[in-house]
Order: sequence, then C-alpha cells, then structure tokens
Amino acid sequence: MEEIKRGRLTPMQQKVLLGVGILFLVSIYFLRSIYIPIFLAYFLAFLLNPLVRSAEKRGFGRVGPIFLILFLVFSLLAAFAILMVPQILGQLRQLFERLPTLMEVLSGRFGPLSTHYLGYDLFTQWRVVVPTFLPEVGAVPAVSFLENVLSGTARALSTLLTILLVPILTFYMLKDYYVLNEKLLQLVPRRYMTDVREVMRRLSIVLGGLIRGKFMVCIILAAFYSLALGAVGIDMALLLGILSGLLNLVPFVGPLVSVILSLFIALLDGAQITQCIAIVGVFFAANLVDGTFLTPRIVGRQMGISPLTIILALLAGGELLGFLGILIALPVMAMVKVLGGYLTERYLASSYYREEAPVEGKQSLSDGI
Repeated sequence: MEEIKRGRLTPMQQKVLLGVGILFLVSIYFLRSIYIPIFLAYFLAFLLNPLVRSAEKRGFGRVGPIFLILFLVFSLLAAFAILMVPQILGQLRQLFERLPTLMEVLSGRFGPLSTHYLGYDLFTQWRVVVPTFLPEVGAVPAVSFLENVLSGTARALSTLLTILLVPILTFYMLKDYYVLNEKLLQLVPRRYMTDVREVMRRLSIVLGGLIRGKFMVCIILAAFYSLALGAVGIDMALLLGILSGLLNLVPFVGPLVSVILSLFIALLDGAQITQCIAIVGVFFAANLVDGTFLTPRIVGRQMGISPLTIILALLAGGELLGFLGILIALPVMAMVKVLGGYLTERYLASSYYREEAPVEGKQSLSDGI
C-alpha cells in the first residue's frame, strides 16, 4: 500500500502493463488488416491537418474544410486510378515481355566482348536466368487485386471495403485531431510529459516538412519525366516517368538507374544517338532543377543524413517490409535523427555530464598519464 501511495507501480502492475504492451504488439501483426487503415488514416490526418488548421484560422470552421479537402484528395486519387492505372499496368506488361528481348540484344552486342575478356558469355547466362524470376503480370499485386474485384471474391471485397473505410476514418481523425492527440498524451507519465511534448513538436515539424515536401517533389518530377520522355518519343513514358519520380528518393543511385533503364528501352526500340542524348538531357535538367530549386524550396530544412545512410535505410526497409518499408524508411530515419538529437541535448545539459570530478592538488598532463 505504501508503494501505491507514493505513486509507484507494484511488481504485479508492472507485469500486467508489460503483458498488455506485448499483446498489443502481437495484435498489430495478426490484426494488421484492421490496424493498417487506422494507421493510414492517422497518417493522412497528420499530413492534411495543416491545411485544415489554416482554413480554421481564416474563420471557415473545421468540418467544412475537412469535407472539401478530403473530397479533392480522394477524387484526385480515384481519377488517377481510373485513368492512369490501366495504362501503367499495360506498360508494365510490355516491360515484362520486353526484358527477355532486351537481354538477347545485350547478348548479341556485348556477348563477344564478354567472351573475349571474361572467357564466357555473361549476357547469354543472364538471358536464361532473367525469365525465371520475372513475375507474371497477373502476379503483380495491383493486377491481382483488380482481377479479384472483378471476379467478386470475398477477400477482394473485404480489401475494397477497407479502402473505402480510410476516408471515413480520416474525416473523424481530422475532426478530433487535437482531442485524439491529447488523449494519447494522457497515457504518458507526468514526469515525462514535457520531454514527450517537445519531441512530438519537433517530429511534427521535421516529418511534416519532409513527407509533404518529398511527396510533392516526386509528383512534380514524375509528371515532368512522363511528359518529357513522351515528347522524346520513348515508349512506356508514363511507367518510366512514375518510376523515375519514385526513384528520386534514393540519392545518386535512383536517377542513375532511371536514366540507364530509359536508355535501354530506347535502344531496344532502335533509338538513334540524338534520341539517347535527349534522354540524358531530360534527366540532367530534371536533377539540376531538383537540386537547385525544387528540394531546397519545397522540402526546406534538410534531414542532415548522409546519402549513404539514406541508401542503407531504404535497402533495410525494402528487405524488412518490402515496398512499404521503402516508403517509411525516410520518415523513420527522420524520427531517429530527431529523437537522437533531443536525447543528446538532454544528456549534454544534465548534471551527470556537466559535473566535474574533484581534483586534489595540482596535476599536470604527465601526472594524469
């Protein structure tokens, strides 16, 4: 009873809390189909809340702007899915069908060089290996999902209902955004409340700017690549443009992979040297504008993380969680940076760090050694 009066948890209460925490983490895995729309809705609410707050400050209230913003956002997403997804899937099918032909072209042009310098035809071996790991078009998640929806399977209908649930959850989370955050903060012990609020404030600034900025830069670059490559006369310009916009998240490596893939596809279609130069010019101009204008103006504050660390984080995220891991790798790195920076500040300001050991008498450097 004395421990409870002092505000301390008994060993039994600590075990109960630990068990509840473990059960919650386990439930996230087994009930991920339920948690995913909740987390996605909160993520969208986090991204859209600054727009709603700005409209609220101008006297438009909160519910009306939420309706309008969500209607515009999901209308754009629906229009993109209806108009662009079929073209993207069609070009993806073409890419899968052309890759074996591309390997044959490489084997024909560079096979003799490989045989001369390496002693074997490297490209002929890859021509045999590539078809074995290329996915069937029906195995692509988006294609499989669309086929299941059209066939009316229960699993696809459940997924469709989950997608339709996201806008509803987002609306309620935006409506009660601050109330929900306060309720979550009430679970934090009072002695840590100041620290948690400061960390959350910094995370909101850094993550918000990073995610919104990177998202906008990717959209602008994807649109530019699609239009420019289409103007140059490249097949699959839409697919290459969107892929190049997403690969822009990976420093150095992403643009390099994009331009090489575009050149390969252009050469496969018999492109001339002038067309290849134009493709290189498109990517050079896009990266020049991105580095000097888009990223500094839109993203603003830099993450302060080295390009090598970003590449390793993206690789680790892709290995652990696939495409979802690639998407959340940068936000997680930003969170680690913010949390690590704050903990470092607290440590350097603590009495444990600042207190010096008492020194008796005069000591020189040689004495200390």
